[in-house]
Amino acid sequence: MTVWDGAQWAEGTKWVWDGASWVRASASRFFDGITWQSRAPAPVAYPTYAASATAIRGAVDYVTVAVPPSARVNDFLVSVCTAADVRPQLLSPGGYLTQAHQLDSGHWVSVAMWPHNGIVDTVVWETTGSSTATAMNLAYRGGDLTRTPLAPIVGVQQYNAVNRVPLPAATAHTSLFLVLVESTDLTGYAWPEGVTGRAQQLGIYGARHISLLASDTPGAGSSAGELLLDTQAASAACLTIEVPGRTDGRPTWILGDDNASVLGSTTVLG
Repeated sequence: MTVWDGAQWAEGTKWVWDGASWVRASASRFFDGITWQSRAPAPVAYPTYAASATAIRGAVDYVTVAVPPSARVNDFLVSVCTAADVRPQLLSPGGYLTQAHQLDSGHWVSVAMWPHNGIVDTVVWETTGSSTATAMNLAYRGGDLTRTPLAPIVGVQQYNAVNRVPLPAATAHTSLFLVLVESTDLTGYAWPEGVTGRAQQLGIYGARHISLLASDTPGAGSSAGELLLDTQAASAACLTIEVPGRTDGRPTWILGDDNASVLGSTTVLG
């Protein structure tokens, strides 16, 4: 409740009866997994990577991957599962929509994004009928929860018989690049300058697995370069996921970004 203090509207003082007198009410707080908070943190323009966890399995019906232990309440959780020839289905937690895409190789990838509630500690994907499956959970802090996307994948690019994977132009806020590599002997890779590698789950050497590599970058408009692989992959795909952040309606200047580093009369350096 807000009250007029003579100069501006301010948060009013709350009082409760303790059985003997009226006392000032303490703010209700919740434990976010790390510390006690009285309110959700304000969103930032570029949500930051916090932690990740991965898992890889052979021919199994279910893939379980942990929620990163350091994830906090209200962090965005991005959960990804790839499977050979079968569409992964999100079993737990329930109630969240997934976006699925079948690649030219016949393999499937499913992605879901939701705010972490601090209760769920594992994510379970069903992959019945698949010969191999790879899963990854990534936590991002400072996102705008009011803009939680129902369809987090904003772009897909696919390639065959390549050892270089071109990355698409970054989107607004934080762009998460997920690269799926089908190979029997992938052991190393290098992200381009300006892109920060975040997590990996390489396939078992000698087996036809789908490796999952993740990186991110802020900005929008300019191409991020190429991901270099140490082998020729049978197929590769790059998914772009936007982690939404705060928007104040003003342009943001980003060093090195072809679109967002053009200074003008309305651009504010902060």
